[in-house]
Amino acid sequence: MRNQVKHPGRKSAGRPALSSAALITFLGALALSVVSAPLSAQSLGQLFAKPGVMGDSLSQGFYGASVEKKTQDWAYPVLVSKQAGSNVTYNKLKGPYINLEDVLKGDCGVFCIASSIIGGHDGTVSTPTHAGITGADYTNALRTSGTCEDITAKKWERDWYWRTWYHYTYRWVEVSDCEDPDKYHELGLRNSGTQMEVMEAVRPSFIFGSVGANHVLCTALATSLDCLDTARWKRDSAEAFRRMRNISSVKGGVVFTVPNVTAIYYLEQYNDPQGRASHSGLKAFYKSSVSSTGDVLDANEIATISNFVSMVNTDLKNLAAANNYALTDAKVIFDDIKQNGREIRSSGGYSPGVAGANWPLPGQPGIFGLDGVHPNRYGHAVLANELSTSINAKYGVNIPKVNEYAAWYYDSLNRDPVDLKAYLNESILGQVISFLINIFV
Repeated sequence: MRNQVKHPGRKSAGRPALSSAALITFLGALALSVVSAPLSAQSLGQLFAKPGVMGDSLSQGFYGASVEKKTQDWAYPVLVSKQAGSNVTYNKLKGPYINLEDVLKGDCGVFCIASSIIGGHDGTVSTPTHAGITGADYTNALRTSGTCEDITAKKWERDWYWRTWYHYTYRWVEVSDCEDPDKYHELGLRNSGTQMEVMEAVRPSFIFGSVGANHVLCTALATSLDCLDTARWKRDSAEAFRRMRNISSVKGGVVFTVPNVTAIYYLEQYNDPQGRASHSGLKAFYKSSVSSTGDVLDANEIATISNFVSMVNTDLKNLAAANNYALTDAKVIFDDIKQNGREIRSSGGYSPGVAGANWPLPGQPGIFGLDGVHPNRYGHAVLANELSTSINAKYGVNIPKVNEYAAWYYDSLNRDPVDLKAYLNESILGQVISFLINIFV
């Protein structure tokens, strides 16, 4: 409670004099009511004068199991930037690999599938302001370009030269060891450098900086702990934020925590018929049985992953605070949707139901696509709104919310669901799709 200095006031015509403190309060409220909207709009315009994006599949728009222009256009950084009155630019893809929904609904035939698997561009830019790439983590953001898997990799090779006019010999020299990157980096970044180099070249005013999920999500997709690397996480997340902090043009940013990756719809509970604990736990949804311990995450492995997620999220919160970035606690949000769902309701009051942390099923809306890992169109709207809430609270701006009902209405998977699990079990084509998911997801 603030100390108030009271000054004597005069009385006139029977009315008590307005104290200076009350007068200041009144004038402040009047001024705020007059200027708050313009100031907020001006601040938002400055903050989002040039947004930039580092990220992974969630930012790029990966959608069971491909990246296409239509899925890129509904990804969360695009939605938030548009709602903030700005935009981001990116290389528009058509593949690689296939959109499961289009194939299952007969909207992508043989030639479409072949073209999608090869992959290509639907439009390119010289230097994208949106550099998020499927499969990336903070290590990739620092090291993987559109032409090199690791720009820091070195190797030794012979350098032949004439020591004298008659003596031709060699010496060992260290040179770059540039191996081709994956297709997503190749098509998404082209010749613009690594994600971090793109941000340093673009010099954004606002940065979407979440590239943490794949440091942990890999455990769920591979049902293995082999990819967990505390030292690498600590080193590269800190370095990425250090370099983002050194981009003087950045006025703000946002990151989000990593959800509980063992609770995603991609995984389902499996109880070994022989009662073996090492063969019981969580398996990929498309596998009908478990033949080895590598096919399942057992109770001990799940506990290890949970501890790693907690460590990663604590670090992300600290890194966001050190950079003065907004933070969205995606773990809390996902846990809430998993437990309670998220109501979908139109402005007129109509509700198609409560969306769950699953892909849509008949009469049951969901936030995921058919891989059980990445959001569908509606799910991206939900994520975009949660990010906007955090940004608004952190910077005192007012980014309008995406209409979640409209996002659900125009989400073809929510409007016309596909029961993928049943399909995979009941058709030959389903077995082929299981094989593709096993390779590419």
